[in-house]
Amino acid sequence: MSVIAPFLVANVKGCLGIEGKIERWVGLPVMAAILTLSTPLFVTTPVSLAEMVDVPRASSLFQKACIGCHVGGGNILQPGATLLMKDLERNGAASEDELYNITYYGKGRMPGFGEKCTPRGQCTFGPRLQDEDIATLAKFVRLQAEKGWPNIEY
Repeated sequence: MSVIAPFLVANVKGCLGIEGKIERWVGLPVMAAILTLSTPLFVTTPVSLAEMVDVPRASSLFQKACIGCHVGGGNILQPGATLLMKDLERNGAASEDELYNITYYGKGRMPGFGEKCTPRGQCTFGPRLQDEDIATLAKFVRLQAEKGWPNIEY
């Protein structure tokens, strides 16, 4: 507003030869109209988590790395550490960041899958996952937990 209003006011003053309170009766209404009719830069359309997750790819990753212990969002080794939202929240693991960290470094009986996971005994002995894949899995697990782990094609 501060950039456009002086320009408009200066042009109106120059054209009409009017001095004084022109800013109030021309500049502000013009600026209000411009701001009302334009789309503000700070307003964005919210994006749902589902739109941010490549579900087929994430589902494939989940099948390869996670389904052995977490079929349907459960946990065959630790029943209180499922991927259901109530357990994620209770265990402080409901955020994507925490899911990423647990998947990368491991926690409790769950091994870490990150490329730089240490110590060796805490990490999977199987193939490691790239950072991008772990981020995809974290989003996928969060999305599935929000939906109550509906059946998906694995």
